Amino acid sequence: MVDRLFQIVYTLMNQETVTCGELAEKFECSTRTIMRDIDKLSIAGVPVYANKGKGGGISLLSDFVLDRTVLTDDERSQILSSLQAIKETGYGEEKDVLNKLSSLFGADTQDWIEIEFSRWGEPGKEEIYFKQIKEAILKHRIIEIKYAASHVECSDRKVKPLKLCFRGFAWYVYGFCLLRNDYRFFKLKRIADLSVTHESFTPIRVGRVLNELFEQSKEVIHIKIQVHKQQLYRVLEELPHGVILEDGSMITEFDANDESAIINYILSLGAYAKVLEPAWLQEKVREQIEKMILIYE
Repeated sequence: MVDRLFQIVYTLMNQETVTCGELAEKFECSTRTIMRDIDKLSIAGVPVYANKGKGGGISLLSDFVLDRTVLTDDERSQILSSLQAIKETGYGEEKDVLNKLSSLFGADTQDWIEIEFSRWGEPGKEEIYFKQIKEAILKHRIIEIKYAASHVECSDRKVKPLKLCFRGFAWYVYGFCLLRNDYRFFKLKRIADLSVTHESFTPIRVGRVLNELFEQSKEVIHIKIQVHKQQLYRVLEELPHGVILEDGSMITEFDANDESAIINYILSLGAYAKVLEPAWLQEKVREQIEKMILIYE
């Protein structure tokens, strides 16, 4: 019943006048039930009234806003701040909605958060893909992507997109890959091309997937490295804090599940990082360094 009362208010806020019969049909109840609901809203302080006769119906006062008779101050604040957080991802189009709700609630939004996920100098391809995938998820449209997986040339995939996820400084789309016939994560930065098709799919409900699937996707590698003090500022931002030695370097240990990514990360530290464990990872990093040297000979 409470949900129906909310829905009646929102319906009246979007339409100047609605007949009792239209509301009864919309909420699949009797006109008598609708009239009782109108009486309850009126008693609660919502300025709703009914006009009889031709052209009549049920209406709200034109200057009505959702105030504490429907939502508490904390609830209004939580709605506005949450919407602002979504907008601040940089990929949202929620500014107009935020402004409308702010006016609707008769409250101003507080400038409490600022987020920038894009890389320095990034041209905006990832933002475009984010918006396309968001639209495809909401409209249940299959997407076609050209995707670069690790150690593999770009492959063409058709995917039923289900969620946009953020983890480890990167955006991913989680969906059902028609090529692999299984659920997969696709990193937006590895998508070389993307298009939204006109093919629709039946919505698939999934729970929280990020932690579980990332942990199960590959074998976890426990890594121990020593980092020179000249790169300490960077590693402190990106890896777990470790033990600082007398020479200013740091030994840190962490888990990873993407061998290629961690090798590339260690190489990016240049001469300022050394793999201590495991021994096989030491050898793989050495092999990559030798290949790099051959390029310049």
